[in-house]
Amino acid sequence: MTIGFIGTGHITKAVVEGLCGDGDPPAPILLSPRNRTVAADLAGRFESVSVATDNQAVLDGAETVVLAVRPQVAPEILEPLHFRADHLVVSLIALRPQAELGPLIAPATRVSRAVPLPSAARRLGPVVYYPADEKVEALLARFGTPIAAESESAFHRLWTLTSLVAPYYALMAEIMAWTEKGGVAPETARAYLDSMFHTLAVMARDGEASYADLAASAQTKGGKWLRIKRQGGG
Repeated sequence: MTIGFIGTGHITKAVVEGLCGDGDPPAPILLSPRNRTVAADLAGRFESVSVATDNQAVLDGAETVVLAVRPQVAPEILEPLHFRADHLVVSLIALRPQAELGPLIAPATRVSRAVPLPSAARRLGPVVYYPADEKVEALLARFGTPIAAESESAFHRLWTLTSLVAPYYALMAEIMAWTEKGGVAPETARAYLDSMFHTLAVMARDGEASYADLAASAQTKGGKWLRIKRQGGG
């Protein structure tokens, strides 16, 4: 069962690397040539990956079709294509709800939306999707942890949380700079911060305690929250 990708940008690259990363891809992978550099790179590194002549050739040669184009150009790219009724479609297109996708992929009707993160390349991180579909879940599990949203509005809310990735790294950069300004060697600061925040995430992951309870338990009794602010004096 061949998996075809319409669009070969950053996320497609990460997903294909995750699918092929263990040397046992789930199926042959057929890429559109839209970004020839990315497509050629992936085909050169993985035997199961090949590049189609055009987008229609991807549809003709695949049973599962992953849509990974920018939302602004989605109608322009998808409307001229001829989908089949038996296609399973996985849309990674932001801002295009289920109702808008329907006319663009008809007569195909089996479609789920999903949000892989760049960490998919390393088979890490959540992949929220909607609606639930066993075959889609099995595919997503090859490059992340599938999490089915209970509604499209819930899916959109969880998708919004991906906007926290860049601020998280920016915060870590600020903390790192503050620590170094206090005389800590960069390698020491990085080792400590990476280990501490990894440990916090692991401890929270079992879900037995709420985030509020975890915060309360980590705070010194009778103490107050401290805010670290970079100032000229460090």
